[in-house]
Amino acid sequence: MSSPSVLQSISLVTSQFGDSTGFADVLGDWFRFLGGKPGEVVVVDGGSDHAAQSEYWRLFNARQIDKLQVIHADHQDNRGGKDTCYIQEYNAIAVASNPYILFFHADTLPYREGHADWLAEAVGYLERADVFAITGSSNLPSFHHAAWDEWFFTNKCSLNFALLKRSTMLHAIHDLGYDFILSGFRGENPARATHQDRFWLEVAFEHYMQQHGLFALARVEDPTWTIFHTNINGMPLRRVREDYLKRKNIVPYLNLALCHDARRTLDTRYYGQRPNGRVKRWRIRFGQSAFGPTWRALKQKVVQAVR
Repeated sequence: MSSPSVLQSISLVTSQFGDSTGFADVLGDWFRFLGGKPGEVVVVDGGSDHAAQSEYWRLFNARQIDKLQVIHADHQDNRGGKDTCYIQEYNAIAVASNPYILFFHADTLPYREGHADWLAEAVGYLERADVFAITGSSNLPSFHHAAWDEWFFTNKCSLNFALLKRSTMLHAIHDLGYDFILSGFRGENPARATHQDRFWLEVAFEHYMQQHGLFALARVEDPTWTIFHTNINGMPLRRVREDYLKRKNIVPYLNLALCHDARRTLDTRYYGQRPNGRVKRWRIRFGQSAFGPTWRALKQKVVQAVR
């Protein structure tokens, strides 16, 4: 188990959308990964259906969740669905109160066997002058430079798994997006210039690291330590999770952050999913192009009109 004092200083934070099938199991996986239930668990819902919200309340009443925010699907904070998920992500971070925040997404699966002192070690690294965060789950090349045995530096910080000081996290977010927050998220998204509106918080992290000469630390993966982003939920995630915990076919997905073969990182993008077909690859490239934001904005308008 992790040191009780370290564990109690952690806020485990997530924003959650849609199907809650298996959410309790994944939350338990993160508890085991940390070495026990942390000092605080925060869940902000993004307009899920009644069944999902009932599951969150069940976990709240069972004291597995300490702070819970739910909203109706037609609430203004959910106006863009997942394309405006940064609102729920920011709200989850803002209401957390412990010195350290570990943000995770519920489609990201952790696993460790041993490494009992990793959390205390990671929190210690956050005191270094050159470390912004502890991160992982990257399925695209993100190596920047070597650190020491079992660790490397990156200029990426994924909210699929990010451990930061609460103060540092809020400084980074406010540095790029304070006016956006004050506008109630109705002003110009500060990530628009990079065509990554949806990922505003991660853009803010990268901007802050660049401005202050900081980097995130990531651990080299091996069969005893992995954090895989699956990009699926519901029953498919439950099936994939069973294979993941049994360590089935994990080798092709190890250390994609350190891989320089673009074909490999594209074909093995998400654990438990088939390689992307030609149409899916075209859609990914289109979404990453300058036309992507316009297309996503059009889809948002259509969704709002239907409602």
